[in-house]
Order: sequence, then structure tokens, then C-alpha cells
Amino acid sequence: MLSQTNKKILGNKNFHKLVSLRRRVSWSFLFVLLGSYLAFSLLSIYSPATLARPVFNGGVFPRGIAMGYAILALCFILTLVYVWLANNYFEPLEKKIMAELKQ
Repeated sequence: MLSQTNKKILGNKNFHKLVSLRRRVSWSFLFVLLGSYLAFSLLSIYSPATLARPVFNGGVFPRGIAMGYAILALCFILTLVYVWLANNYFEPLEKKIMAELKQ
């Protein structure tokens, strides 16, 4: 059985908005990261010569290393974006839900 507080929370439209927003953001970020990892993996399996070529003509820095660093940078950037979203959108919505529950 659900308690009265749980029923209030589940009936709150802001709670559903928060859950929906978090779900969209997290799944979007997951697909971006998995897509980049999958692309890198498939490229390394089926076309290793592409990753072995240098980034610039006559250079010694291979594309594979650059792509690996780019994926790490993407992880860092997505983390920063998520923290920003959490601080500016999720947290205020949580506070609003809590204020509505106290009434």
C-alpha cells in the first residue's frame, strides 16, 4: 500500500515533469556516449589503417589517439552539462515539489 505522502508525490505534475526531464537527458547522454564508443570500436576493428594515419600530413600523432582523447573530452563535457542542468533545472524543480508537499 502506498502512504499518503507517496500518493501526493505520484499525483504531482511537477514530479512527473522532473522524472520525464531527467529520463530524457540521461538517455540522450547515454546514447551519445555509447554511439561514440561504438563508432570508435567499429572503426578500430574494420578500418585500423584509418586510425593509424596521422592527424596532419607529415605528423606523428595518429587519429586513433586523437579520437580517444576526444571521447574522454566528450565524457567530461557531458558531465559538466549534466551538472549545470541539475543545478539550474532539476534542483529548483525538486525544491518546488518539496514545497508543494509541505502545504
